[in-house]
Amino acid sequence: MRFKTRAIELEAVKYDGGNIPDFAEDRISANRSDALLTVETDEGERQCNLGDYFVLTDAGQVLVRAGAIFEAIFEPVA
Repeated sequence: MRFKTRAIELEAVKYDGGNIPDFAEDRISANRSDALLTVETDEGERQCNLGDYFVLTDAGQVLVRAGAIFEAIFEPVA
């Protein structure tokens, strides 16, 4: 059986070492560096590396997605 993704829009911020979005600020561990953050997401504790994305879904979930995977699935909305 084949599948395709549904057309959805979401908020996302690509992590560059200093830009933590407001929606994720209170979920960042005290143990952090510019290159690696530990984030308490709705899926559990996740690592956010440079180039990964902070994601806020329409349902209010905060997630972290690897940059290459996120960019393969999503494109910016004009």
